[in-house]
Amino acid sequence: MKKTLITAALCALTIPFAALAQGPTGFDKPVKSEARPQGFELTTLKSIDEVKKHGRDDQLVVVRGRLTRQMGHDKYEFTDEKGNKIIAELDDDRDWSHVAKDALVDILAEVDRSKKKVELEVLQAKPVR
Repeated sequence: MKKTLITAALCALTIPFAALAQGPTGFDKPVKSEARPQGFELTTLKSIDEVKKHGRDDQLVVVRGRLTRQMGHDKYEFTDEKGNKIIAELDDDRDWSHVAKDALVDILAEVDRSKKKVELEVLQAKPVR
């Protein structure tokens, strides 16, 4: 009698574990490209003029240029390839030692727009090789 109860209990336990071993369902279907959310592309504004004219507050942008002058504790003048300038903030809680003065870099930044100014909050900077 004990053997049949133990066997029945083991069989009852193995059925749910067998179902779990198959894994979650619904992830095996291929994702159609048109089924993805729309409108999340990273807008690449090519120049500081475009950022100043068309950049929205908190918009992510990628711009190429050089950090040419320190303007304050963590504020720097960023000059793009066309010679246009904007203030870029490099937050002092991050390591920016890989960035050198007047070296060509691509920056990923968030536009900080207010009524009086447009600045960039730099999230990432990659030296151009």
